[in-house]
Amino acid sequence: MPDRADVAINLNWYDNEGNILTGEEPISNMTVDEVLHLFDAPFWNKLYHCWKASRKELKVIQPNIQHQIDTKKFSYFVEIYKIQNSQQT
Repeated sequence: MPDRADVAINLNWYDNEGNILTGEEPISNMTVDEVLHLFDAPFWNKLYHCWKASRKELKVIQPNIQHQIDTKKFSYFVEIYKIQNSQQT
């Protein structure tokens, strides 16, 4: 598993009407392990994973983001991905 500094955890939300990405926000106060436990899922490929967030998961995520979750307007997904280092050494 990459270190927390090498991994991004984001909440993305899409407009329910047009399925257009409306916003995204880092989930800064949760660890990779906490997210994996929340979704009961392994970080299987060590590079990227995405889950559709249900009301159960969103209830846990809400205190860790500024966006006010509204499932009537938006569909939510949590992404974890490895940040690729763009600098060559």
